[in-house]
Amino acid sequence: MVKNPLFYLCIVLVSGCADNDLAKQSEQTTNRGYFADANQCRVSSTNKQNMLVPGGTVVQIQLGYDPNAFIACMAHAGWPVPRANLTEYTEVSTKCLEESREAENSDEAYASCIKRSNLNIEIINGE
Repeated sequence: MVKNPLFYLCIVLVSGCADNDLAKQSEQTTNRGYFADANQCRVSSTNKQNMLVPGGTVVQIQLGYDPNAFIACMAHAGWPVPRANLTEYTEVSTKCLEESREAENSDEAYASCIKRSNLNIEIINGE
């Protein structure tokens, strides 16, 4: 066991001056998968209909989005969802998905966009 107080002082100084990667990692993992889950929920909540066009080709047409299906999907994925105004939430989510698609960290960009939106929602944490 080292009994030199200078040794402990050096350890404390080095650890205090070092870049705190653990704090950065936990901050980044808070929203890990948020963008991907929102994108997947957006796709799965799309109402589609197959149309037969001349020539025997089937074309799939998007008819819109089901806000209830989107909310249920996001809640199932473990993300906070609004209690009211589901249509506005899905519109904001769509805007945020488009905005964060090209971002370096799309999860953080999507989370930031949702937070800065002016939605007046009550969050349900699944409890």
